[in-house]
Amino acid sequence: MKKRSFLLCLALALSACAPVISSEYQQKAVKEVGFGQFRDNPDAYANSIFILGGTIASTENTTNGTELEVVQNPINRYGEITDRDVSEGRFILVTTKQLDPMIFRKGRMVTVAAQLTGSRTKQLGEKEYRYPVLEAKEIYLWKREKYPNQQYLYNPYFYPFYYYNYPYYWNDPYFRGPLLYPLP
Repeated sequence: MKKRSFLLCLALALSACAPVISSEYQQKAVKEVGFGQFRDNPDAYANSIFILGGTIASTENTTNGTELEVVQNPINRYGEITDRDVSEGRFILVTTKQLDPMIFRKGRMVTVAAQLTGSRTKQLGEKEYRYPVLEAKEIYLWKREKYPNQQYLYNPYFYPFYYYNYPYYWNDPYFRGPLLYPLP
């Protein structure tokens, strides 16, 4: 029984560290070239496979499938986005599947294995922006954040009352509990 539970725990631990993109595309992907390099010169890296992560800026369904405009974000070796506040630009992800724009909506995070097919110039604000265009081979949509407003992680005033001075707050003569009644 102990051996079975150990193997189960080991399997769960190892699966938690697995990349979100299949090993087939992990092996085919070009890892030496960064996003900025192929964004600036897409013709030199045409038909190469890249693994990218980012935040969806817009979703548009067409007669041929779906186009996602994605703001690139850095990823780690497992495909997890490491910093949503850092980006080297945007790219267009094209797929033949009809993706639901309510699920693949603005702000959701994706990790993709995609083949670079070229570039396209579109209006971004008041200027022309050259987007690399990639054809999706695999798309991994990250689960929505459990707490979209995470101010309590960075600001101590947003913590619930029971985090303050634990375990000393019960011995504090001025502690009045979770403020169920107004203070005098």
